[in-house]
Amino acid sequence: MENDSNRIVSRIQDGVISRRNVYLGLHLEILYAEDIDNPSIYPNVFNREYRLVVWVDPNQEFSTIPVEGLWNPVWNASGVILLKKFPEYHTFLNVEVLRVNSMNDPGTSSGVVIVGKVKIPLPRVLYGEKIGRFELVREMGEGFKFEGHILLSMKLRKYIYV
Repeated sequence: MENDSNRIVSRIQDGVISRRNVYLGLHLEILYAEDIDNPSIYPNVFNREYRLVVWVDPNQEFSTIPVEGLWNPVWNASGVILLKKFPEYHTFLNVEVLRVNSMNDPGTSSGVVIVGKVKIPLPRVLYGEKIGRFELVREMGEGFKFEGHILLSMKLRKYIYV
């Protein structure tokens, strides 16, 4: 690193990149969910189309396209969420598995039902990563029930925007 008259710069492959263009980002690879929306428990669900929504900051969501799946929807999607205030305000990745276009569910006017969610602590160091199978919870009446899992990986990286 060099100090270049009031601005800090980094040298990357013989180029000079302003620090203002370097951001921390959470690289996500979302594979699949398993054991959600069991037809023997939820026999009246006819449309089994699922979408996954993740966020660190509620104003910046990443979502997958809807896919059809019985118990185990597969997304194989990847994306990056920029972390502008890491680590002060960003500590968890919030994940929700949604059943979409499901108009026969009682109480939903939008056709969207949360079938599972989880909060996963973010990696705390640069280039840190978490890979795993994370247990989902589902709202049931006044409480919650463990039901299903999500398989994903997240990696904390530097990203350069020029």
